[in-house]
Amino acid sequence: MDKVVISTKEITEIKEVPEQPVHLEPKLAAPIPLWLRLGLSVLVLALPLLCLLAIILRVAFRTQPPRTRYAWTGYLATLLIISGFLTSIGAVLVFSFVPLPEIVSPGLAELDERIDFPGLPSKTVLSATDASQQLKSLVAVISPTREAVFGKREMLSNEFGAGLLLQANSAGYLFTTARHVVGSDWDVRKKKRALISLASGLWAGADVIARHNTLDLALLWLPRHSGDADFSQPIARPKEGESIFVIGHPEGLRFTLSTGIVSRLQGSILQISAPVSPGNSGGPVYDANGSLIGVVVSTMDKSINPNAENLNFAVGSEALLKESGWEFAAGGREHFKAFLNTSSAEKQASGSKQTSPGPKSDAQH
Repeated sequence: MDKVVISTKEITEIKEVPEQPVHLEPKLAAPIPLWLRLGLSVLVLALPLLCLLAIILRVAFRTQPPRTRYAWTGYLATLLIISGFLTSIGAVLVFSFVPLPEIVSPGLAELDERIDFPGLPSKTVLSATDASQQLKSLVAVISPTREAVFGKREMLSNEFGAGLLLQANSAGYLFTTARHVVGSDWDVRKKKRALISLASGLWAGADVIARHNTLDLALLWLPRHSGDADFSQPIARPKEGESIFVIGHPEGLRFTLSTGIVSRLQGSILQISAPVSPGNSGGPVYDANGSLIGVVVSTMDKSINPNAENLNFAVGSEALLKESGWEFAAGGREHFKAFLNTSSAEKQASGSKQTSPGPKSDAQH
């Protein structure tokens, strides 16, 4: 490439270029008038309406010049961002301070409105059909509570088990379940709650009033608001080989009845052959006359022992007739003593009927 050589003479001959007059471009009108911007800005308070308007304008302006389209796109995007922030803040304030509809009631009208309970123990051996009709109404769904994200409200958790009614008196209802169903966090100085539901599906909040120190058992108390029907669940000693009924909610299939036998007794633990699954925990094991002989607590994990078949376990119900071994929350001991006194009185009355002599004969011997 050839070099360009500039001489000194050429440099001296360079003259200054006279200033040219400034050429002003005409000012274009704003694509979006100020009055229209101010008018549409109020839509930040209605996010759904603003989204609908943005869609309509995007379609309507598709044939407009790029300058107009870009201006509207930027303006609408700004409005949507502001509206999103305001909507989020408003939702937080609503959930924090505005009372929400209660999904948990203080009591169960389904129990309060009952005029009678099954007469147990049955004088005759119950068939599976009889057990289903009479005993399922005494079984509940139990779920530990959790606090709502905003506010201290009782909410359902994702976990649940079974429980059963031990006593109904003028003050309320005493239920029992497995201790692990209501959660392991326990402090007698703090009020612990659980949720109870029956066949209607309505939920009520109950107090966890006691837990056993060594056995997987807990007691719940639900206050009564009306009604006067009384009930006390009879408790019997389990026997190896006897037929049993188990009621629970395996895998969410509520109020499922299964049958089997007591396969083995080892101390306070019953090995049973009746099928159980997650959701049965805390449910009752009834004998053939409807007396409670155990509370389901566990099953053999087949992922650990693939060959395990119907190896299921329950806690013997005799612990529910002893005051020792329990740790009580405030008021719990009184409710449990009321059940013990009723059970003792009914047992004595039943024993006296069995030992009372028959009518004397007038015949002379």
